[in-house]
Amino acid sequence: MELSPKNKLRLHRYLGIVSLGFLFSRPFIILFQFPDIQDFEYFSAYIGRIGAIFGVLAFISGGGLGKYLDEKKSRVAEIHTIIMLAGLTMQVPVLAEVEILLIPNLISYLGCGMLIWGWILGRRVFINRKRILPF
Repeated sequence: MELSPKNKLRLHRYLGIVSLGFLFSRPFIILFQFPDIQDFEYFSAYIGRIGAIFGVLAFISGGGLGKYLDEKKSRVAEIHTIIMLAGLTMQVPVLAEVEILLIPNLISYLGCGMLIWGWILGRRVFINRKRILPF
């Protein structure tokens, strides 16, 4: 079953949003350390790992959308892909370890910043005229 380009873009968007939601909740769970969650480190690691899986699925579902773009938008889409993959890669050291370490967490926060920057660039590729956003 082949998805139409519009539905493929929707799937890519939704998977990306879910991925970013999980990936951004993981460092904030660690930052605030909710005391009522037992096995806290395992919980935050699993949240991040689920987000990484959704990120990979979003990357796979976004493949082939570039052929519907003009040259300027395809350049922005390539930069969007590179930055999002770099931000997702910066999450790997934290997701591989269960215990909370300082340096991998700082790398993870930098990766979250790159994910936000890549998401903003991705919003510029297909302009949604229904909503007005500042970027």
